[in-house]
Amino acid sequence: MEIYAYTLVVGKQQPIKGMGTVEDLVSLIVRMELPGTAPAEWIVSNPTIIDMVTGAMIYIHDESGPDEWRLRWVPFT
Repeated sequence: MEIYAYTLVVGKQQPIKGMGTVEDLVSLIVRMELPGTAPAEWIVSNPTIIDMVTGAMIYIHDESGPDEWRLRWVPFT
């Protein structure tokens, strides 16, 4: 089972950082009850951006809008 380091940024709140599996990321998204969120399973399987250098995956919701939030996760080796 692959482990990821992640950062969740919601508006101007303090970023939430942690490590866990894809299932942990899905649980975090569900617990946070983020505005306008797609199904959590879809978010982690369809990142908005993939950084080819670092392998980081990034999902951005409502970029520059009032409900913006971002999730960045990268495989931890």
